[in-house]
This record gives sequence, structure tokens and C-alpha cells, in this order.
Amino acid sequence: MLFPTGVSAAPQDRRARGFAGRVLEALARQRELCNDPGPTSARVLRDLLDQARPTSFGSGHRLGSVGTLEEWKRAVPIRCYEELRPYVERQLSGEPRVLTRSAPYAFLKTSGSSGRPKYIPTTRHWRDHYRGRGLYAQWGLYAEQIGAEYLTAGNLLDLSWERTPASRNLHGFPVYSISRRPAAVGAEDWVPPWYDAPWLNGDDDEEYADSLYRKLRLLAGCDVRMIVTLNPSKIVGLAEQLALRAGELVDEVGRGTLCGAPADGMAPDPRLARSLSRRLERASGSPRLTGLWPQLSLVVCWNSASAGLYRDWLEEVTPGIRKLPFSTTGTEGIVTIPVDGHPSAGPLAPDQGIFEFVPCAEDDDGGPLAADAETLAPHEVETGRSYRLVMSQANGLYRYDVSDVYTVLGRVGGSPRLEFAGRAGFGSSFTGEKLTESQVYQAVKESYDDAWGSLPMFTCIPSWGTPPGYALAVEWRPGLGPAASEHFAAATESALQQCNPEYAEKRRSDRLRPLRVLPLAPGGFLALAEAQRRNGAAAMQIKHHWLQRDDTLLGLIDELSLLLPG
Repeated sequence: MLFPTGVSAAPQDRRARGFAGRVLEALARQRELCNDPGPTSARVLRDLLDQARPTSFGSGHRLGSVGTLEEWKRAVPIRCYEELRPYVERQLSGEPRVLTRSAPYAFLKTSGSSGRPKYIPTTRHWRDHYRGRGLYAQWGLYAEQIGAEYLTAGNLLDLSWERTPASRNLHGFPVYSISRRPAAVGAEDWVPPWYDAPWLNGDDDEEYADSLYRKLRLLAGCDVRMIVTLNPSKIVGLAEQLALRAGELVDEVGRGTLCGAPADGMAPDPRLARSLSRRLERASGSPRLTGLWPQLSLVVCWNSASAGLYRDWLEEVTPGIRKLPFSTTGTEGIVTIPVDGHPSAGPLAPDQGIFEFVPCAEDDDGGPLAADAETLAPHEVETGRSYRLVMSQANGLYRYDVSDVYTVLGRVGGSPRLEFAGRAGFGSSFTGEKLTESQVYQAVKESYDDAWGSLPMFTCIPSWGTPPGYALAVEWRPGLGPAASEHFAAATESALQQCNPEYAEKRRSDRLRPLRVLPLAPGGFLALAEAQRRNGAAAMQIKHHWLQRDDTLLGLIDELSLLLPG
């Protein structure tokens, strides 16, 4: 077996054996917790109180006399991040014991609905006792699927995070995104056998496409059995880079180079280059990752909400490969951990926090929940219904209104099985049409002619005007011409009116103008992602949406001259 530069077989095998036992034990423990979550939830509440009582937050909310969940709910109001922000800013200023007994050592940065970034305090207590152990349990399921012996740096590609030095600092604290961590903070943190693999190292200055290609090159010739990521778009992007740069990859394997330069431990391998060339040629230009890794047998990523709309693309680039969900993991905390073969949902993780649920109303516009909103416990939620989540985590986010919606798909033992349904109120509505991502996706899929090739990447952008309307940006094949574009726009417009009567009514009354198609050059969405990254967006913030919240992308499309001529 070939190993990436700097990774020797024997140490990896030894580390993998110990790691495999640990993740399988963690999975068994997680399954037991699902069967009887009550005692675990009580223990978590005691721990949260222990973290919160000796703080200014604890004093202000009189937590010294709180001992039960009902007392906790009466003492602490539900808050959105903007209401918690003053506490976080006091932490950032250096004030001790604001939210937690355990001091923050870093802050995770994520985008905020108000446009201001959110900074999530990260403590060693939270990493050791919650977040780190949750990751071990999740990987136990994947070890069961592919075989524990394949949990090595040469047998998998973990795209869910990168080891990247913290390049930003705020008031003396390192600041980075959840997917770009510099290092583990101790033995209880997440330290997998591939922790030192070259392909796990990241660089803030590296172009996104080059990063994916570098990982392909480092693992060319390895027996990769599993690919793990958060966003499915990354797997599609990986396959696209393979299709675009297959010749370059084969040439570099033959010459023993990495990204055009000699690399330590990489000797020329003409025999492997010829073998790869034959396999990739048999794929006939199709960007299938099995052309590079024939034994690939498992793909892990988010498979619900808007991410679930990638299923067709995923199947195209990894045909016949089993797909399992990544844990429902946000910057603020882990909510679900998969423990079985369900393709899109996992049971609530009772050991990760205190979770409360508010029934989701049909007219929910995504605004903050009331501070005293009635909440349900996990055992009270009903299958088939959707709820907004309120969670309390040991990082100091207490009774936090996450604005996320989950649908209950059943139960795993005593824990509800939850599927992430999206952000509360996420959609677009100029005049009451309440357009959703799923409606846009369905309309495009119905209207795109299969004779034009595979369904391309696209997004729908609200466009202000008198009247307002929507622009559909689509990576368009240059040879199709304007007639096909006009036919596609009309068909999609008709399909949107069929699936959304309010949209149809607003169009009939001329309160919305007709949908217009913006044909982008191939690779347009990759160029947009690169521009967002250069403008300071973190990797986790650059997410593909089928429906945009505002018209920001229109300006970027013009700035980058991405429209096809004519």
C-alpha cells in the first residue's frame, strides 16, 4: 500500500488499532444512551450548572438555588445570539468567569443572521467532555461499515476539517472556523490516526480547487475506502477536479511531483501512472471518484435539508456507493449523532447538551423565540412534526435559540430521530410568495432537458426592482445558445407557478416580474466561492444555497464577468 508523504505504515497501523477500539466503544456507549437518555440528561444538567454557577451569568440568574430542569427554565430566558453577544464580548475583553467556570482558550467564528459574525466560546471542558467524545462515537459507525482496519491515513479522506494554523486573532484569542482547527487540545480531544497526514493540513492562502486537487494527488494510488465531509458539494467538487485535472494528476504521479514541484517521499512511479491512466480513461470523462479509488465503499456527508438536494450529483460521481449522514454538527454544538444505517437522520445526542423543542408554526418567519416560550422535552416531541431547537451547551450558550428546525422521523430507543429541516423562516418573499429552496430545486429539475447533459449547478437570486423578481444563475453549456436558455427560463417559470400558487398569483398581478436566466460560464460557482473566500469568508460560511437571501451574488457575477456572451 502507498502512503502519503511522511506517513509510515507501522505507526499508522498501531495508532489505528487503538483508535478503532476507542470509536467502537464510543458507538456502543452512544447506543446505550439512546435507549435510556434520562440519567444522562440529568448528569449534563448538573455539569452545566457546575460550569455556570460560579460566574457572573450564574449570579445574575441566581443559579445557586437551581437544581431541576424546570427551575433552570424559569431562571434562564430563551435568547438568540444577539442577546447573548454582550456576555461573549465580555469574555473577549478578558473578563474571567462570565459564562463558564472553564475559561475559553479560543473562539469559533461563524456567520450571523444580522451580518455580524458570531463568536462561539470554546473551552477545554467543552472539548474534552462533549465535542471530542461525540466525534469518536460518530466514527464508530463508519468503522463498522468499512472495517476498523481501514481507519488509516491511506484508506480514507476526511474532508470534514483541516489542520490550519489560526491566522486570525481577536483580543489575544485565536479565532477560526469549526472546519479549520490548528490542533487538538489534549488526549480527550479528537485525535484520529490521520492527524499528521499531509492531506489534512490546510492553508488559508490555498485556492479551494487547488486544495482539493492536492488531496487527490496525495492519495493517488492509495486504497481509499471512505470519504467523509460536511457539505456534499465538497465531494462533487473533488470529482470535478479529478475530471478537469486527470491528465495533470497522472503526469505528476509519473514524475513524482506535487502541484508542479518535487516533494519529499514522492518518487516517480511510471507504473502507477500508467495504471491510473487506464482506469481514468475507462471512465470516459465522467468525474467518478471510483475511477481513482475502485474500492471506495462509503461516502459520509449531510444528506438532509438543502444538502439532501445534492443526492443526484452524489450518485453520479459515486455510483452505487453507500451514503451515511455526518452528525448534525454546528459551530455552537452537536445535536444528533448517527448510530445506525438511516441515510439522513440521527438520534438526538443526550450527552451533548440540554435540548428543548418549540413546535414550529406555519407562519414562522424565523424571528427570535419569546424568552418565555413553552418548550417540550425530547420525550414529548411527536413523530412527523417539526420543531425549533433551544439548546444549552457547556460552552456557555444557555437556552440558546438556534433558529434551526428539526423534523422527528421516529425514535431510537428513548431518543427522537431528528432530521435537520433547515433554518426557521428561510426562504424569499417580496410580496408574500414565500418561495423556498425545495420549490426552486424541483422546478429546475423538472424543466431542465436531459438532452442538454447532467443537471448543472444553479442558484436563484432575489433581484430588487419595480417590480422585483428572481434571477436564476446556471452554469450553462456554451453550445446550447440563447434559444435553449429562453425555453428553460419559460419552463422553470411555469413549474414555479405550479408548485407555488402564491408565486403564480403575484406573477398574474404583475407584482413580480418573470424569472430570468443568467447563463454562467462553466466553473462559475467555483469562481464565486473563491471570491467569497478572498473577501474573508471562512470555509464553513461558503455554502451553496439553491435560493439566496439577498442579491449579493449578482454583484459578484458582474465583477467577475461570469456571464456567457450573448
